[in-house]
Amino acid sequence: QSVKIDTIDSSIGYIRLTSFNENSGKQIKKKINQLENEKKVKAYILDLRNNPGGLLSQAITISDFFLDHGEIVSTKGRNTSENRKWFAKKGDLTNGKPIILLINYGSASAAEIVAGALKDHKRAILIGENSFGKGSVQSIIPLKNKGAIRLTVAKYYLPSGKSISEVGVSPDIEISEQDEEFKIKTETDNQLNYAIKLLNG
Repeated sequence: QSVKIDTIDSSIGYIRLTSFNENSGKQIKKKINQLENEKKVKAYILDLRNNPGGLLSQAITISDFFLDHGEIVSTKGRNTSENRKWFAKKGDLTNGKPIILLINYGSASAAEIVAGALKDHKRAILIGENSFGKGSVQSIIPLKNKGAIRLTVAKYYLPSGKSISEVGVSPDIEISEQDEEFKIKTETDNQLNYAIKLLNG
């Protein structure tokens, strides 16, 4: 289980994704469909804070849930065989409802791909802190001594053409964690509280 879901103020769907594993997409799709069927939800908060990433395929699938068209991510390497682009297919599971996406320094890799794609397509407002900046594609090359070497073969690029590597994704609204007592999704979570206020207008 990498997905935690909740309803805040009975009208905001809160989705927290802790990593991108092979079931993440299925879990999110099921939960969004449930919330959409209940018809009470007017907006979504997607929480990718402290999400270290995981499978690229899941990052693409999950970005696609919120987009109708356009590029999600591309890879560029020294060899042209490493160059690829992925695009969104029609069908936004949330039917265009407002989305706020929460990120922080612990959001890396696949989490940055989702955040960057939704930001570049102006599909979500990003709140929080700059993300980690891990935008490299790695290959594992086995060695004769039963060891292996991990080699960076390409970099990820956002739809805007920016690389995530070493710079990360910057939020639209920068809100730092307030104090020592800060815990995600508790009363001390000032980033989430700001997002809720914004959606409640």
